[in-house]
Amino acid sequence: MNQNLQPSVCLDGNTLPTTSQDLQLPVQLNNISLPQELPPIVLVAFTRPELLKQVLSAITQQTLLPQQILAFIDGPRNAKDQPLVEECINLLTEFHHTVPVEIVKRSHNLGCDINAVSALTEAFSRYPAVIYLEDDIVGNPYFYDRMCRLLSAYRDFPQVFSVTAYANFPSGLNKLISEDFMVSKRVFALGLGTWADRWKDIDMANYKRAYNPFGHFYDIPATIQTKYTILNQFFLEKQTHKHDWVITMTLASLYKGYVHVTPMVSFIHNIGFGHPQAKTYSTGGEPAWANAHSDPSACLNTLPPSLEVTNTLAAPLDGVELARHLAIYTDLWLSPSDIWQLLHKYKGWHSRIAFLKLFFSRFLIYVRRLRAGMPG
Repeated sequence: MNQNLQPSVCLDGNTLPTTSQDLQLPVQLNNISLPQELPPIVLVAFTRPELLKQVLSAITQQTLLPQQILAFIDGPRNAKDQPLVEECINLLTEFHHTVPVEIVKRSHNLGCDINAVSALTEAFSRYPAVIYLEDDIVGNPYFYDRMCRLLSAYRDFPQVFSVTAYANFPSGLNKLISEDFMVSKRVFALGLGTWADRWKDIDMANYKRAYNPFGHFYDIPATIQTKYTILNQFFLEKQTHKHDWVITMTLASLYKGYVHVTPMVSFIHNIGFGHPQAKTYSTGGEPAWANAHSDPSACLNTLPPSLEVTNTLAAPLDGVELARHLAIYTDLWLSPSDIWQLLHKYKGWHSRIAFLKLFFSRFLIYVRRLRAGMPG
């Protein structure tokens, strides 16, 4: 199928760059040639050597071995961290005999988010494409091969920001999509592949904490996918200690009009849930949704026939649907400024009533925060 690429209209009114010639959309990964120079794996690690060991073991089982690993080890926060950091470095040093590993040891603690963004920025100063892994993401045997082919398949389609090995989609969508991959407006960094030109275009290295190109959380266009991003951004804006580089990347790419190619089955497995050193979900074990679509033997092949998101994903939510979604989270509240903006944006009476109910039902949370001197 010949695909005559048209400029993708950005949500800020600009357009993404387009190729100057007609391109044929790839149909099957098995027909995509591997590049002569394979992309490196950018691996970030910190204080979880027992998890890192499993990640490295999975790399040895790949049907296609990487030619290079760039490992970025964050610096210790305190004396307790030091032996764990050293153990990670020792594991990677020993692994160099299997796959060449270049180890970058941070002189001080940057934190998960800054370390990840800095690692990718440094890698893209040297390589045109990379595959990103964290120290709790275990790839199945086909992970590296499939990611390399995905990067080759969509390299010349500039509206594609990323490819990923992690499946996460609204309930029932898998009944509407017959291919192994879909087009998405959400970014998942659990086995992420992207290109230097896309990374530089969204300028992640220069964004401040909780950056939102749309303005505030209520300005983000609401869909069945972005309602989760809206919720995450709400807490980033309201809780000044929170950082999340993936949410910032999601918003930056959404604002620019990019799409992402994501699988219908995960060919990675997240083993970090419940670990005391985890940034999130450090207690309570693994949520049911986390690895719900993971398959240790999946070798995915068929690609989406279009780079447009399905109507189900593209359709805007009305205010009632968004208010219902926000109300699920009992620790969420709305300030008077928030409710004013939402009532202005969602003008239907049913929507306004739904937001007003949410506002008044959570008003005491807002008051308690003000009394405690926290942002409203």
